[in-house]
Amino acid sequence: MFHGSSFKDVLPATLLLIGFAIVGGIIIFYVRKSLKSSPSSSTTFTLSELRKMRDEGSMSEEEYEQARQSIIDQTL
Repeated sequence: MFHGSSFKDVLPATLLLIGFAIVGGIIIFYVRKSLKSSPSSSTTFTLSELRKMRDEGSMSEEEYEQARQSIIDQTL
């Protein structure tokens, strides 16, 4: 079995390895959580901004209706 002195030699390395595993797990948990909660890279507009763009001629009536419906669907 284990001798008293060899167990004392292995114990600090074992504790250090367990500590690294715990700290690494916590870091991975927070990184994954922040990546999941980060907003999507798509640009979002408010309905008033869409109306303004439509009125200025920056978008067609069809594009406006599609974007408006998309915003409405996201809020439901």
